[in-house]
Amino acid sequence: MPDLSSIAREREVLSAVADAIVVAAVGRGLRVAVRCPESHLAFAGQLARALHARGRACRCLVSKPTPSAASLPSNHGAAESTLAVITSEPFAQTDDDVQRLNIDLTLGAAKAPEGPVSHKQIGDGDADADDEPDIVLGYHDPHGLIIRHMAPHLSRLLTSQQPA
Repeated sequence: MPDLSSIAREREVLSAVADAIVVAAVGRGLRVAVRCPESHLAFAGQLARALHARGRACRCLVSKPTPSAASLPSNHGAAESTLAVITSEPFAQTDDDVQRLNIDLTLGAAKAPEGPVSHKQIGDGDADADDEPDIVLGYHDPHGLIIRHMAPHLSRLLTSQQPA
């Protein structure tokens, strides 16, 4: 059973991530891909609720990995991961009108990111050119969830919103 300090830390991390996403997506559609172990899939739902509480009505869709995708060598961690996609209006006319973000949630010992979380759908063009997740969260610290990495464009937005 987690102690209160780890629950507080998880809420703090969730709040920081949601704040950064909302600021990055002002006036744009939103599509956040969250790759996480199935045991921690609730995080995607909590993030969608946090975004909703900040004025972004969201929906969260979950995609279980297929056996054929899990067997690909480039996706060696996919068998253990589930992909949740959080979307929010306003729906965009072009790809440039959508803020796309990748989040990886990992467990156990810290490791290098597994590669991109694809926003690609059937019929879409190439996946995002960026191979790194925008945000990497981990349950590696004994005190709970930590932000292991946040892309500079997001962390700058987050720090610019802090009161002076």
